[in-house]
Amino acid sequence: MSKMRQRFFTSLLMLLSLLVLTSLTHAETILIPFGKETRWRFQDGSRPVPPNWFEPQFDDSQWQSGIAPLGYGDADINTTLSFGSDPQKKTITACFRHSFQIEDTSQFKQLVLMIRSDDGCIVYLNGKEVVRHNLPQGQITADTLALKRSDGLEERIYQYFKIETPQLISGTNVIAIEVHQVDARSSDLFFDLALRGYPDRDSLRPKMQEQARQATVDYHSKHFVGPKIRIQDGYVDGGRGMKLDEKGQAFSRRELIIVDRQRDPALKQHLEFARSEELKALEPLKRATRLAQYVDQSMSLDKANRWSTPAVVLLSREYANEGVLLGDVTRLCGAGVCRHRALLFKLLADEAGLDVALVRGNYGDASRAGGHAWNELYLPDGRRFIIDTMQRRIEPLGTDGSQTSSRYLTIDNKPWYPKSKPAEAERPQNSAN
Repeated sequence: MSKMRQRFFTSLLMLLSLLVLTSLTHAETILIPFGKETRWRFQDGSRPVPPNWFEPQFDDSQWQSGIAPLGYGDADINTTLSFGSDPQKKTITACFRHSFQIEDTSQFKQLVLMIRSDDGCIVYLNGKEVVRHNLPQGQITADTLALKRSDGLEERIYQYFKIETPQLISGTNVIAIEVHQVDARSSDLFFDLALRGYPDRDSLRPKMQEQARQATVDYHSKHFVGPKIRIQDGYVDGGRGMKLDEKGQAFSRRELIIVDRQRDPALKQHLEFARSEELKALEPLKRATRLAQYVDQSMSLDKANRWSTPAVVLLSREYANEGVLLGDVTRLCGAGVCRHRALLFKLLADEAGLDVALVRGNYGDASRAGGHAWNELYLPDGRRFIIDTMQRRIEPLGTDGSQTSSRYLTIDNKPWYPKSKPAEAERPQNSAN
């Protein structure tokens, strides 16, 4: 083959690879981002709301505006709303509006809405109701109460809704939301929302990409990703019960965690920390320790309940068999458990130049064990450590094992590490791997 033909075919292959990558990158379009990236017009308890407030042609230029999350009574609010003059007779309903642009509606066949609203809500798209949550059927007024109180862990979860697209228009689209309290003495109100668009329903299905095959398959089949294997974009983990079909599409009864640096701003921020000069200056063990602390802080919004296994159970229920970006986990349910933390630690450690493995098994003993995930750190001098960000543990691994390392088991409840004698296990504190 001539050099000219070689160059032609090389260029063609590069172009095809770029087209494939572009199609993967643009399978999802973020129409409305979470949190402070989005500014909302709002009407709270200061003035009554006109009956046509949710129509797209309504003039909201005199409304107040602020970045999400919006509300009152919660620590993570960016814009504080008024509830009126009497704290015992708060205004029941707050209303929000936001406009976004779409050049061509034919590019979207499916929308996904993720919303956290305390207590109930109705969502309108271009004047049409598309979602009603925790509110009665029939006519709704400004004084209609939510059906039940959202409190505890339940009030942290972002509800997940699939929306059809006939009501989209080319040009300016308007989304309007009314949030209702369960009673006039409610102590808090919270609103945040994200809207994403997809070209077809198949684009919603998490699909392992070829560059991430080894790590995905190793963890799925061997429950172990070695220290020299980097986890690439397109990695998918749906827990030990996940199924992968011949096309690489993933299915699970729980949420499917996706690694995608290109469309995961929270993960990008985490990786920037892993590349920071602060970490580069530390020797490997101290670097790993600092990363473990960072993962724990990043995945523990509720410091009083950092385990938050019930919250992640809610996440698995709400997002069962649906894709969730790793960086979204903490926002969506308030915390991350072992499977989320261990994966994030592995990604950060790879970025920080550390040799770290990702491990999945059980924790306990043969008679009483719960599912768990953790990491192993390999140092240049030959030492090895267990890094367990869920248990806040960094434990050296010796040749004869220890009482601590003997509690780390395979999924068949056999010792993962050699041990000199059996040890009484502590009760597992997490079963969400």
